[in-house]
Amino acid sequence: MLTESLARFSAENRWWVLGAWVVLLAVSIAIMSTLLASALTTQFVFTNTPEAQRGVDLIEEMRGLPISTNEVVIVRSETMTIDDPAFEQAVTDLTSRLQALGPDIIRLETLVDYPHTGLPFLLAEGRQTTIIPFTMAGDFDDATSNIADVVEVVETAKPPAGIEVLITGQATVGKDFLEVGQEGIEKGETFGVPIALIILALVFGTLVAAMLPVILAFASIFVALGAAALIGQVFALSFFVTNIIFMIGLAVGIDYSLFIVARYREERARGLEKIDAIARAGGTASRTVLFSGITVVIALFGMLLVPFNIFIGLGIGAILVVLASVLSALTLLPAILSILGNGI
Repeated sequence: MLTESLARFSAENRWWVLGAWVVLLAVSIAIMSTLLASALTTQFVFTNTPEAQRGVDLIEEMRGLPISTNEVVIVRSETMTIDDPAFEQAVTDLTSRLQALGPDIIRLETLVDYPHTGLPFLLAEGRQTTIIPFTMAGDFDDATSNIADVVEVVETAKPPAGIEVLITGQATVGKDFLEVGQEGIEKGETFGVPIALIILALVFGTLVAAMLPVILAFASIFVALGAAALIGQVFALSFFVTNIIFMIGLAVGIDYSLFIVARYREERARGLEKIDAIARAGGTASRTVLFSGITVVIALFGMLLVPFNIFIGLGIGAILVVLASVLSALTLLPAILSILGNGI
């Protein structure tokens, strides 16, 4: 059997296999560190040309410019109106600070406020809320890169008591999505991994055996992130790809390793020698892992047919981490089992 032969080969050549994985991980982490940020986008785009996209293309063609990335600063108060000097001064101060960011960040000709223009559409009924609309300079990627400077102006504003300053817009929403995604990963690391370790420790009875599936899962995650960073240089991936890689990577990485480690321990308990037990686990549990991985990948290919970058990114991320998990379970895990031996 292929999986049995591969498991025996990996166990007998454990240091070579481990060395190859160390190199693969080092390269993947280096690629991830340098290229992943440029491989991701917060923009939601179709990969074909539906009617809505054709309409956008026609507008861009007529204007001679790409569709703008619009932002709006909101200044509101429950106790004051724009007619109060303190409220008006807070608005003009904000406008001045936004203008100071310069034309590389904001299209200054689009920046307007009520005190300077008196435009009625900038003021809500009741005169207690006003907006400062403007357009970000450059394209969407430029706006995404520069929005942090704009948000900083809003967050560091110090209006008088009773005045609230908010911001919303396309780039701001993208920034918030990125932060929420990062928080999700951090929560998974903080809560999910320790819980998984506790459960695995209860199942296996030893900390070493419990840590092994988690280590394999993280190895698969790093390899998948490195591969995603490379693919993203050709086709910009949705920023959700990091979340799906982490989520699926932990799930299948731990699951696949759990099958094989449990079978290895059973074979050792029956009296088989280390290499033979690894090979037997490879011919049974590893074969199950291989076919499971193939089935999952085939199913995930359906996501690549949806002409929307979010679904394509999620599909690519999930496929990459499942493939990496299968590869690590079939090669790296037998090598580590061979090194640890009775330690498992």
